[in-house]
Amino acid sequence: MEVLESNQAIRMKNPDAVRAKIDAIAAGGPSKCHVISGYALVADFDMTLTKYWHNGLRSPSTHAVLTRSSHVSDEFRAQTDALYKKYYPMEISTTLTPKEKYDAMQEWWTLAHERITTLKLTQQDIAKIVATTESPVIFRAGSHAVIDAANAFEMPFLVFSAGIYDVIKEILVQNSLKLPNVHIVSNRMRFDPENGVCVGFEDPLIHTFNKNESRVHGAPYQESVESRPNLILMGDSLGDISMKEGVCYETALTIGFLNHDEEKFLMQYLDTFDVVVLGDSSMLFVSEMLKTAFSRRTDK
Repeated sequence: MEVLESNQAIRMKNPDAVRAKIDAIAAGGPSKCHVISGYALVADFDMTLTKYWHNGLRSPSTHAVLTRSSHVSDEFRAQTDALYKKYYPMEISTTLTPKEKYDAMQEWWTLAHERITTLKLTQQDIAKIVATTESPVIFRAGSHAVIDAANAFEMPFLVFSAGIYDVIKEILVQNSLKLPNVHIVSNRMRFDPENGVCVGFEDPLIHTFNKNESRVHGAPYQESVESRPNLILMGDSLGDISMKEGVCYETALTIGFLNHDEEKFLMQYLDTFDVVVLGDSSMLFVSEMLKTAFSRRTDK
């Protein structure tokens, strides 16, 4: 708890409740915990494990890794930029209803995936784009340490993302982060078995406001967390809180990364997440928290 209270980038609405959750997770030990990045440990990918800002510019999402590539035309970039300018304000709107935002994201993702399909990419193309892009994904400080700590404690780490599975996997592989405990649930490309070209995306579509763990049912990740009632969830969007829906848990510690417009959104984030991290700051405190919580335990 001290590592949270001493961090100037962290805000908590109810520190006593956070302390109680950390104590409960520690008492259960790592064998009862998993992580969602967004216990199991669950984490969102874009702008949670990765940085929001880099060199003064918005860091690319996994969709943007493709759209900024030299493999695409200026016309394609203009089309995707137009979609972003239309729909992103709806995603962060404080006036639209939840249903209006949900419908807008469903429409945005559908149109974006239709355009990506026209690129006729292969898995080899994706690997080359990730390796040679001039706009690489930059990981948030401390993200490697969090994944390493979860792996050391043999805790499942779920990357739950509205991005693109195939891009995320390639980024993790090329950064030596696709460890045995790391699972990915995201939008998967569907490739033609004869020529290897992307011909669409698999169902169900995952966007910002429909992420929940019910979407991992039947996946290898589900079996690995069935006996783990404690959960750590990390995300940067208010919609990421839904990643814990559809799963049975006893204790869920939620961590929200508020990367921009702090004055505008801080109260909403404090009402939604147990812990709020400001200003694109490090997540090193998460690995320190895990080590402190489980250092008194001998079960792994």
